[in-house]
Amino acid sequence: MTTETYDSLNNRFYNTNAEELAEQYLSTSFEEVHASWLPHLRSILNPSSVKPALASHRLPEASLLANKLSEQNAKLRFLDIGAGVGRDVKYLAEQTTVNREVEVYAVEPAQGLTAFGLKLTQGLNVTWLDDALPALALVTSLDTCFDLILLSAIWMHIPTQERADSIRTLTKLLAPNGKLVITLRHGPCSDERQMFQVSDKELEQLAESVGLTVIDTSANETDKLGRAEVYWQTLVLAHASVSTASMRSLGE
Repeated sequence: MTTETYDSLNNRFYNTNAEELAEQYLSTSFEEVHASWLPHLRSILNPSSVKPALASHRLPEASLLANKLSEQNAKLRFLDIGAGVGRDVKYLAEQTTVNREVEVYAVEPAQGLTAFGLKLTQGLNVTWLDDALPALALVTSLDTCFDLILLSAIWMHIPTQERADSIRTLTKLLAPNGKLVITLRHGPCSDERQMFQVSDKELEQLAESVGLTVIDTSANETDKLGRAEVYWQTLVLAHASVSTASMRSLGE
């Protein structure tokens, strides 16, 4: 089966069931779904205000480095790959303040979901793109880097043979001090969507091969849609050079 066929099957499912899926996805909040890595988002939005005590086991090193960076960026760029109906990009775009602009790019190849997302994010600084891994051709053509890249419930859709190319693309798009957040879905799929087995060890090895390192990993997280047989993990990655510098700062 070709990659085009995998993509076609999944897009057909998401387009056909867009209304039902929108109701499901919007029944949970960004904070509920992404609670495990919220301290990392706060460290991006307000690098000088994050205290190590708020963070999980590896976050203090990254926070110490963030406190030594120059003044907070006037503009932050966030990328959500597989943005669905826009719940997450809406939340991210709403983090814009008088002193900090947040520019969000939403990648979603299923037009049925995008239609909901466009309505939900109307009036916000969100750009919707019909694009997909591993190439992300449209995103790459923007010639910019992102302070946050989010792949929520996406990695299991990427065939194993395309993951190395995908992580290379993501690495090139990640800003020097940016963070890449990937959620891993564990458990069976009860519908016609195509999903592939995922592993935190596999992802960590792929990351290391392109100069990324895992700075935080969540424990098993329950499924927020109530599927007892499904659980999740969240990995937060950064450029290894940044992680090394942050660990050096602990000794200063």
